[in-house]
Amino acid sequence: MPYNHSVDEVSLTCFKKDFERYSWAMFRTDILSGLSVAMLTLPQALAYALVAGLPVSSGLYAAIFSAMIVAWFGSSRHMIVGPSNAIAILIQGGISTVLLTYYRGQEGAPSEALVLQILTQLMLLVGGIQILAAFLKLGRLTHFVSHTVIIGYVTGVALALIINQLFTLLGVATPVEFTSLYERGKYIITHLSLIDWPTAFIGISCWLFLIGLKRIDRKIPAGAIMLAIIAVLAYCCDYFSTYLFAMKYSFFNWESLHAFVAHVAIVGDTHFDGLLPQLAWPDFTLGFVNSLLPVAFAIALLSVMESISTSKAVAANSGQHLSTNQEIFALGLGNFCAAFMGAMPVSGSPSRSTLSYENGAKTRLAAVFNSLFVAVILLACGFLIHHIPVAAFAALLVYSAGSIVNYKQLLMCIKATRSDACVLILTIISCIFLSLDTAFYIGVIMSISLYLKKAAIPELIEFTLDEEGGLHAVDVNHHESRQVRLIKVEGELFFGAADLFQSALKAITEDDRTTRVLILQLKNTRDIDATACLALQRLYNYLTSSGRHLIACGITRPIWDVLSDSGMIEVIGKANLFIFDEHHPQLSYQRAFLRSHAIVTGQINSQVNAPVAVPVFNHGVEAGELYKEKPLNAAT
Repeated sequence: MPYNHSVDEVSLTCFKKDFERYSWAMFRTDILSGLSVAMLTLPQALAYALVAGLPVSSGLYAAIFSAMIVAWFGSSRHMIVGPSNAIAILIQGGISTVLLTYYRGQEGAPSEALVLQILTQLMLLVGGIQILAAFLKLGRLTHFVSHTVIIGYVTGVALALIINQLFTLLGVATPVEFTSLYERGKYIITHLSLIDWPTAFIGISCWLFLIGLKRIDRKIPAGAIMLAIIAVLAYCCDYFSTYLFAMKYSFFNWESLHAFVAHVAIVGDTHFDGLLPQLAWPDFTLGFVNSLLPVAFAIALLSVMESISTSKAVAANSGQHLSTNQEIFALGLGNFCAAFMGAMPVSGSPSRSTLSYENGAKTRLAAVFNSLFVAVILLACGFLIHHIPVAAFAALLVYSAGSIVNYKQLLMCIKATRSDACVLILTIISCIFLSLDTAFYIGVIMSISLYLKKAAIPELIEFTLDEEGGLHAVDVNHHESRQVRLIKVEGELFFGAADLFQSALKAITEDDRTTRVLILQLKNTRDIDATACLALQRLYNYLTSSGRHLIACGITRPIWDVLSDSGMIEVIGKANLFIFDEHHPQLSYQRAFLRSHAIVTGQINSQVNAPVAVPVFNHGVEAGELYKEKPLNAAT
């Protein structure tokens, strides 16, 4: 069955299919699923905004509005998107770099305004890159980034979360001059004397509380419960602060209990009055582009990789067909619109998406209901958010860091092949000693390089033809002189493999001077290009100069088109080219052997247009009927 390219087209009405047979029972399961996932979404959105160094409004707007847009225009019925830990750390690093480069020394309200300004520019770049990639149908390029890179990067992100959040958890000031995880890890180990014990008490208590809840039942929304309890306790402490501060304890400093979130721009004192974002046209400064563009590419690619892997994992169970380009378009649209409301980037969440599917979500409305319930919870309890100690969020992040790493897949990558182990270890080491966006690029480049190295080595297998017309592979250790050699070429034959292909075939003919005809079976050859055609021409010239001949068989339609457009058909000769017929798979190389036998015995010359029927492609025929045969003189 031929591949239908229309399944990966970008559409603005893909959501219609979900409502063709929508029922009340589906509505009920969608709304219940949305409610359960909202209990996981809210604490994660708050925590990841703090990781990125952004106001919590950025995380909440992303979880509410951006997530709705992606759910509405994406192809997956079950994927839930929102802020993620890996992207949050990339944002923090990118914005910090711009601030240190252009606005060193800025603090307070001006610094917070600059952060939002930089964020909006970053979101424009991320959304623009993803939308452009979707319309150019570049979704297949994501296949060239191995999953090993993602696993290694996520492992590095988990280490970054633990190390960076330990400063907040223990009440130690984060050293601005140290950027790598190695330097920060070394600093906190050597400066344990700076721990603020009341803050550490809150953080460690929350962390232990999370562990206890998860041991009772892993399905319990432990993060939401912990934050709700600590918010109420902190609110009570704040309400009675006049009496608490009057009690002067020498050891326990109550002021440390009020280490609240540093900046909450959307929360009022008594109610949540900032649910609707203030839409504004983003300021775009060209001077920032050089610093933000590498980070934007990394965020765009990582967001796509996380989302596609998440949607495919759920689709493997649900049986849904997905469109990669549609997913990329939806992400790009959500992130682009986020620039106008000050939201942070979103990507697919494996934990939330899996929970949604397991809770019976039927359509994309489950993701929409998830966002609506997040908004409802904020309307009811938003006034409590700014009372939550930052150490509680740090405890949540440190606890969740261990769960984002799939240890089975990590072990599999180490054991599978040396290439996978090398990419994995190099990516993790880069995350430790370099910036995270640089580490991600190193992993991607390493992965693509190893792929190109493998793809640039075409497999050459020699066959012989028995009396009954069947092919048999030749033992590589058994060297026998033959006047006719059939070499089966398998794999990529693009520019990276062309020279090696030519050299290998030339070596075969040099080792055996008795070879008169070299037959190339090209049926399993892919991606032939101009460089490969030049290599074929040089091989043809070399054989011709030494009185030998070149024949090609098993030629498929894509190969025929390239040979025709490049002029190689006229160079080699139509009589020496035999097209593959799927109805008669052995016919092409049998004809090639008959022609080579006639050449060897002197009956014809390879340059002579013998009266042999030569197949020519007819692009108007149905799938499966690749060519029609015409007399040689009538071929075009």
